Amino acid sequence: MRRVFTLCLVIMLFYPVLSCEDETHYMKGDKCCKMCGPGKRMMLDDNCQDPRCQDCQIGEYQSGYTRETKCDRQPSCDPNLHFLQQTFPSKTELSKCQCKRGYYCSAEDECSTCRKHAVCRPGQRIVQNGTSISDTLCTACKIGTFSPHHSADNCYEWKTCDPGYVEGTPGSLTSDRTCEMATRSNRTAILVVMLLCLVLIVAAALMFCIRKRKMRSNTGTHGKEIMKYVDNQDVTERQDRPIIQQPQEDTDISEPVSPSPSNMTENGNVVVQEDGKHSISPSSETYPSVGNAFF
Repeated sequence: MRRVFTLCLVIMLFYPVLSCEDETHYMKGDKCCKMCGPGKRMMLDDNCQDPRCQDCQIGEYQSGYTRETKCDRQPSCDPNLHFLQQTFPSKTELSKCQCKRGYYCSAEDECSTCRKHAVCRPGQRIVQNGTSISDTLCTACKIGTFSPHHSADNCYEWKTCDPGYVEGTPGSLTSDRTCEMATRSNRTAILVVMLLCLVLIVAAALMFCIRKRKMRSNTGTHGKEIMKYVDNQDVTERQDRPIIQQPQEDTDISEPVSPSPSNMTENGNVVVQEDGKHSISPSSETYPSVGNAFF
């Protein structure tokens, strides 16, 4: 019985400690004390189980349970900086500043400055309207369409001239096409322009044919000149070649020599004089006299 009593006493002593929640309570010594709820601040913590709490003032907030004696301040949204003025800011959560119409925040998570939305110029159209956290997106009109004023939502197609009308002023990205009734002078001008275009086309075709024919004739003349040059070159080479004459044998027209004792050998054969050698007649040598040598 004593053991049961002791166990119950221990449980009663440790129960407040075991049941102390971190979100709504805090430990003060060995006691589990209450905190003030969201949107309030604690005045004094003299009463642990029943503290005195006070609401946050305008421009202040407290987002959770707290034992602090001061609330957090809301951000200052100055209208002179293109912010919307906060009339009734929340006391239990942070109230972010918002930009005026025509402006957007520089960042999604923290609106510290406001920037003006882009304005689409004439000749452009809006792709996406600006929001409080994003800028306006613009794009140029396509060819054949126009937008005459700023921040146009759409681009409009150029006017089509009806039969009997001609274009007066051509269309652009910022203005529409104008049409006017076709007069005789306008028709004459159109016919003249068409005739000039036709003449230019015919002239270009004739020039092409003439040039092609001229190229063919130049090609034939050039070929003939090349053949003539080759023939002349062949004749010139033949004339420049040296004439090689074949050697001719000398014809012996001398009369045969009749055999005589002077031109016969001991065996009775005739001695033949070689061609080209002349017979040498014996003659006495003449010496100069001594007297003539000295004089």
